[in-house]
Amino acid sequence: MAYILKPVLFNVYGDYFHKISTKNLTEKLPMNTTHFKVILRTDTTKKDGTSSLCLYANINGVRKNYSLHKSILSKYWNEPKQEVSATCPDWNIINSTIQDYLNKAKEFALYANIERRTIKLTELDDLLRGIQYDRNNIIAFIANDIAQFGSKFAPGTIAVYATQANKLKGFRENISFQELTPLVWRQYENYLVNLGNNQNTVFKAFRTLRVFINRAIEQGIIKENPLKSVKCKGIDGQMQFLTMNELETLEMIYQGFMTPDLKRVLQYFLFACYTGLRYSDTRDLKFANIFERSYIEMKIFKTSIIERIPLSDRAKLLLPATKSLPALPVFRVYCNQVTNRHLKSIMKYAGINKKISFHCARHSFATITLGLSNDIAAVQKLLGHTKIETTQIYARVLDNQKQAAIDKWNAVS
Repeated sequence: MAYILKPVLFNVYGDYFHKISTKNLTEKLPMNTTHFKVILRTDTTKKDGTSSLCLYANINGVRKNYSLHKSILSKYWNEPKQEVSATCPDWNIINSTIQDYLNKAKEFALYANIERRTIKLTELDDLLRGIQYDRNNIIAFIANDIAQFGSKFAPGTIAVYATQANKLKGFRENISFQELTPLVWRQYENYLVNLGNNQNTVFKAFRTLRVFINRAIEQGIIKENPLKSVKCKGIDGQMQFLTMNELETLEMIYQGFMTPDLKRVLQYFLFACYTGLRYSDTRDLKFANIFERSYIEMKIFKTSIIERIPLSDRAKLLLPATKSLPALPVFRVYCNQVTNRHLKSIMKYAGINKKISFHCARHSFATITLGLSNDIAAVQKLLGHTKIETTQIYARVLDNQKQAAIDKWNAVS
């Protein structure tokens, strides 16, 4: 028995089938025994007399029914032709749905046979019972992944995935996994650069794309990574942070005369320098998260993990003198853009010639704490890093500082 590919298969699986020889296509493809047809479930007639249409699937002797979410009167159903008559309300939509389900099931089975892979019913369940979307379309695939598994992701991860999906959509409205080639990646890379993205942002886009390529491989949508030959790396940027002397300068300014808005920003910025809190966590910090003015306990926005952070004496001095209602925020935090604009003015006033944003507070806390303690494991815990490699970035920064100091000695030798 020979299998003949219908044109629709090339639309679904793209270039993959061009790699299969004509000889292989005409050979019998054993592996899975399958039978699909649409049936009318007259055994479960509804009050209005209609019955549900279902896709009957028999895969390797295992039978399952999948609802098409369409109900009709039995007089409209033509089982031999697998369609409803034109006198049925919405007949064209129903018939289109029938063909969609049948095509998806048959193409899924044929693809598995070509791959000589035994069908897992869970895969067919995901295809037919899950949210209906074009599994080959990368943008739709990412959106579905967020919708189905978003509760397992940290909010920051979801934000990254959504941002990258929007960038892909701007590059090309519809792009399938099968269309991905090194050439397409270079075109997309050039598109990102023209948007003003730096190399590290381009690398983040590549890394996110690689995540979903791997998930598509797991689900059998593609066989292998089409971008495995592509080399894309980030570059080590100049991490900006403040030294202890610079923090002491800012403390002196804070104690002196400042406009209310600058003083307000400097208060919660210094607090972040002494606790390592990100902007989002500083903004969301409530009085209920502070216990005995000794430590913070809160769910971190990026990881959704509850962390306990001890408070140093310097951090305690920056807390409001009187405790307010537990649900109220500790600091009245401006939006990120306004905060960074005020920080620019503060650094200029302090004579600190560095491009400091709010996230530099976290860098400052990490590098100073690591320099004082020389305990990278403790710093990892304080920062809430899940991987020690992330914390080691700060160790390399300190090593570079040491080398720079020695280089100054060599310059006067």
